[in-house]
Amino acid sequence: VSRRVDHERIRAVGPDRAASEWLLRCGALVRYQGSPKWQQDYNGLPTGPRGKYKIEAINATDSCIMYRGFDYLDGLEHVTDIKLEKCMYIQDECLQRLSETSNLQKSLQKLEIISCGNVTDKGILALHKLTNLEYLYLSDLPGIREKETTFRVLQQALPNLELELDLE
Repeated sequence: VSRRVDHERIRAVGPDRAASEWLLRCGALVRYQGSPKWQQDYNGLPTGPRGKYKIEAINATDSCIMYRGFDYLDGLEHVTDIKLEKCMYIQDECLQRLSETSNLQKSLQKLEIISCGNVTDKGILALHKLTNLEYLYLSDLPGIREKETTFRVLQQALPNLELELDLE
């Protein structure tokens, strides 16, 4: 499977559909606005008029999403909730990229980063650009070394953020 971003496909089917295909191919799940159900079967992706299904939540647990695919996230306007758990290819650059995505800066409210061994303080500090983030859960991140400083900076930058930590 090509991990390169297919910009033709994004133009053809719209950002939410193209991102859904990428995420499911990588083993992540998506949930659409107005639906309680998580989509996990690539072949079971709902079809309908372009733009009908808007990704509201992404659960990337155990998935192989990596930096190269993050262009797929740029066009998503309704994502409120992202969970990154046991993602071995997620590193600081990915979190920086996430934080610089202007649509996510507007929509993202909840982010969970769990057991991603390549994430360090640098990646967590980058999250300060997610100005509408309301809840951040961090757990089992051995790469975080300057816990107190990092969280103080984040909390100052985002005073409304609820920060929940489960770190050694």
